[in-house]
Amino acid sequence: MADTLTVLGPADVRRWFEQGLRSLLAVRRQVDVLNVFPVPDGDTGTNLVLTLAGAARAAGRLRPEGDLTALTAAAARGALVGARGNSGVILSQAMRGLARAVAGRDSLDGPATAAALTVAAQDARQAVARPVEGTVLTVAAAAALAAEEAADRSLAGVVTAAAQGAARALGDTRSQLPVLAERGVVDAGAAGYTILLEALAAVVCGGAPATARAREALASLPAPRPAAHHAACALGAGVVGAEEGGPGDLEVMYVLHATAREAAALRTRLDAAGESVAVVGGSEGPGERGLWQVHVHTAEPTAVLADGAEQVCVRSLTAPPAGVVACTRLPGLVAPLAATGAVVVLGPAAAGLERGVVDAGAREVLLLPCDEESAALAGRVVTDGPFLPQRVAVAATRSEPAVLAVVAEQHPGAPATERLAAADDVAGSVRTATCAVVGLEEAVARLVQPGDELLTAVVGSGTTGVAGRLRTAVLARAPQAEVLVLDAGVPVPELLLGAQ
Repeated sequence: MADTLTVLGPADVRRWFEQGLRSLLAVRRQVDVLNVFPVPDGDTGTNLVLTLAGAARAAGRLRPEGDLTALTAAAARGALVGARGNSGVILSQAMRGLARAVAGRDSLDGPATAAALTVAAQDARQAVARPVEGTVLTVAAAAALAAEEAADRSLAGVVTAAAQGAARALGDTRSQLPVLAERGVVDAGAAGYTILLEALAAVVCGGAPATARAREALASLPAPRPAAHHAACALGAGVVGAEEGGPGDLEVMYVLHATAREAAALRTRLDAAGESVAVVGGSEGPGERGLWQVHVHTAEPTAVLADGAEQVCVRSLTAPPAGVVACTRLPGLVAPLAATGAVVVLGPAAAGLERGVVDAGAREVLLLPCDEESAALAGRVVTDGPFLPQRVAVAATRSEPAVLAVVAEQHPGAPATERLAAADDVAGSVRTATCAVVGLEEAVARLVQPGDELLTAVVGSGTTGVAGRLRTAVLARAPQAEVLVLDAGVPVPELLLGAQ
């Protein structure tokens, strides 16, 4: 049996991160099943794993003899960059608090560890615009309080008290939130945080391995009761451009370089526009721009984007995951594309494509470029990029109308080779044209053929009186064709047409 630690040094903290990641990997699916709040999208365990994997990768780049300040700072930044979902964003902020608390220290004894857990809990709470009790925030606070009040002030005593306090608070979450009580489960993010503290206890106290502690922590928890049935968003052509869903039915995440003041103003703005708002990160000094991770649930994704947003990924919280990553450079297309179950990457860049692939929720992902530039990026991500847990196939889409056509005809569950072949067939059948509104009739006459079944028109924002003219011009060429009109969300192009 390993000796009980009296202080936490850099090597011990590194081992904690590694053991925590292994523990979460071991019970990821069980934590996913617990995920019913704030929306039952069943991915909290996966998001925590991806977030902590970002921390572990960043810490792993440092030399083994690196100091505690550098290690925790690197891990916090790695967690921030790798954060996925609401739970991952909160965890990344807790790790930032941990790094802030240990800065300048060579090691942590019992009281210092308790203080660090307190700062981590406080920073995690500050990450969200509207803290909710019965969540990971409650459990983190309870663990910190138990650590501060531990009668045994040794490192082992403090860590054991923190883990036990988290476990007690985790059980209480079942009665603190109505949705948890209805389903008979504890909060998924809170379960993940408890598992991380069990991993810390395993490192400090020895005994059972961290993975065994994690399984034991979840073994006594009941499985969720079935939720009331709600019709899922069907896949098909009718979904694109359908009526808007309820509030908060899309998850929007992006990265932003901003000052602390700008981030605070953004958090206030998003709190009025959406739900589950988190803006986390930080700057090195007053007035300096730092890296921030933004997360919000909303029905209007364009309303929550900030100037300079990078790695913008949007997915539906209600539609079944389609295993598709759809690229676009037109903000107005984000919501209709996401309604099909695709993960939408706005303004595709390499990092955003990687994020979209990971968020797609499938082992085999179909990636749909929207132009030649994004196709080249997609090819590099697949062949030269970092390891991705999914197999990725890049379709032959090279325009927004082709992307719209493919997502509207996807059939999740079909073999990957069939899906790619079908996508390429659909993409190849779409003929496109870009024109000014003044030349609408001439463009339709050149593009539309008598046997066409659909014309998709993406119209620049501010352009009026187009829909009626389009339908008249299309019906004159193809009487059976349907006309679908979507707002581009930007003034240019004035008119982008896709016929098939």
